Amino acid sequence: MIKASAACLIAGLSLLLTRGSLAQQDWPNRPVQIIVPFAAGGSGDILARVVAQYLTSSLRQQFVVENRPGGGGIIGTKQFLAQPADGYTIGMSSLSTLSLVPIINSNAGYDRDNDFVHIAYIGGSPVVLAANPQTGVKTLPEFISYANTPGKSFTFASSGVGSDGQLWGELIASSTRVKAEHVPYKATAQALSDLVAGHVKFSTFTLSSTSPFLHAKSLNGIAVTAPERMSDFPDLPTFKELGKPDLVGTTWFALSGPLGMPKDIVNKINRTVQAAVATAEVQARFRRDGIIAQPMNAGEFTEFVASENVRWKSLIEHVGLAGAQH
Repeated sequence: MIKASAACLIAGLSLLLTRGSLAQQDWPNRPVQIIVPFAAGGSGDILARVVAQYLTSSLRQQFVVENRPGGGGIIGTKQFLAQPADGYTIGMSSLSTLSLVPIINSNAGYDRDNDFVHIAYIGGSPVVLAANPQTGVKTLPEFISYANTPGKSFTFASSGVGSDGQLWGELIASSTRVKAEHVPYKATAQALSDLVAGHVKFSTFTLSSTSPFLHAKSLNGIAVTAPERMSDFPDLPTFKELGKPDLVGTTWFALSGPLGMPKDIVNKINRTVQAAVATAEVQARFRRDGIIAQPMNAGEFTEFVASENVRWKSLIEHVGLAGAQH
């Protein structure tokens, strides 16, 4: 009797495991939701839609983008983390939502190190140190000299306290040993408008945001945080070539999901995203928009996130922003 019960139990467990395995192999057999914790029209939203279109075509199932902005990305992030870990709801993650917000906002409500499965890196835009032409600053030595001149300073605009733009500005100030005066704005467009008008002197926005002003010569590009010169911006030097290897990185975007997602589904999405960003069409768009793709499997991307978390936590603590928002 006991042996018969044990046999039934084993058979039942085997059936459940088989069904689970078949369900994963069959994924996706219904629409998949990608929650974007940012407003429509921004870099994160645009990249999500590029990837969603390719996933839909390649996996022959609808991938639907849903914008859930608010709280600096907290609202949408918490929403996709609260969903079943079956691969049918995933979310857009980023430098901001993973490496910055949880340290700056003590009430973020999620654990950046333990609540996520990291699926695929999509792309990132390097940051440009740009100057209003009235400053006369065109090179990094001129920037350092200007910022250290009595009566002048590194007055830079960003899209808000605790934003990636502010943190990059603080990192640039620390590396070049100049005193920084941060001027926060509510929106990137407003900050860039004031920069062009001369109300602030410098900015540390992404290349994708700054590029129209660089092409129009209404801003001077001093240096970029890309690992090497961008092909569509050949005259813009990198901080690395100017002797600042610590100023290399991007404001990046990726796909993540709730803890517990099956590895085969994670790997399936990862392979499809890597194939998408390698296409000539997407590569051309990325070059035009100043975005860099870094091929990474899911394990490599997870290690990358861990290293970024460590990197930015130390800076956030150094500038006194840890737990600054409640």
